[in-house]
Amino acid sequence: MLAGELARAQGDYRVAFTRYEGRLRKYAQGCQAGGDRTGRFLAPGTATGIRLRNTLLSRPLFLNGMLKLGAKISSTVDLPDYPFGTSRVMR
Repeated sequence: MLAGELARAQGDYRVAFTRYEGRLRKYAQGCQAGGDRTGRFLAPGTATGIRLRNTLLSRPLFLNGMLKLGAKISSTVDLPDYPFGTSRVMR
């Protein structure tokens, strides 16, 4: 996406970075919030928590459910379709 925005802005990185951030900010913030929610589960602070995490992750049904949920959440970014060879002008 950054390469597409650079091409679209004809190499003007200030314009490209602003567009890139505008497109990805909400998505990135959502991913970061997801890390806040899963961090305690994936990195527990006690031996009991580690055993519980390892037990749950060794169960295919639980693991597959987590992976499906993660794929659903992480696929919410809108990826624009940039034409190939939009511009090769660099400043």
